Amino acid sequence: MKGVEQIPWLYDLYMSLVDHLGFARWRWWVVGGAEGRTLEVGCGTGRNLPFYEPEVTVVGLELDLLLLRAARKKVNHALLVVGSAEALPFRDTAFDTIVSSLVFCSVRDPELGLREVARVLRPSGKLRMLEHVRSEVRVMAMLQNLAQPAWTLVTGGCHPNRGTEATLRRVGFEIDADSRRANGTMRRFAARYSSMDPGK
Repeated sequence: MKGVEQIPWLYDLYMSLVDHLGFARWRWWVVGGAEGRTLEVGCGTGRNLPFYEPEVTVVGLELDLLLLRAARKKVNHALLVVGSAEALPFRDTAFDTIVSSLVFCSVRDPELGLREVARVLRPSGKLRMLEHVRSEVRVMAMLQNLAQPAWTLVTGGCHPNRGTEATLRRVGFEIDADSRRANGTMRRFAARYSSMDPGK
């Protein structure tokens, strides 16, 4: 059985409502800072793709072919590729910018996926990320833990209780404090990869 994230029309309907309630501003931010050759990991139904500036060369990667077909209907200027975050089908240091929007909550092995992101990002490149994370409020975090199994099943893979920022730091990314914004469990920020990887 597919979850909400794998049913294009249902996912787009849900996200249209979320965007209308204010999420679109953060979507514009995460895409607006992209430069040069840009990889969007987990582009889904392509909701971000129309927002890129014309001079940005965009490659969209998505695991689900059905979602990628929905993305193609939104744009015709991006190269769309089937693949997973844990095994990016690109050469080392191939991209100037990597964008990730509500993706690493669903990646099966987020640490491996972020190591792959670091591999294909050029040394001076940047990761721009928009994600929901484990709550910093203890009671809320406990509720996320309780809800996680059912939520993951219904959505088709989303884990609401992941500490994605901690995973980033463990892999070797440094989050730009000036770019970081928090709203409840939502986070958006830019990060750069340091070769001094504390996880190795």
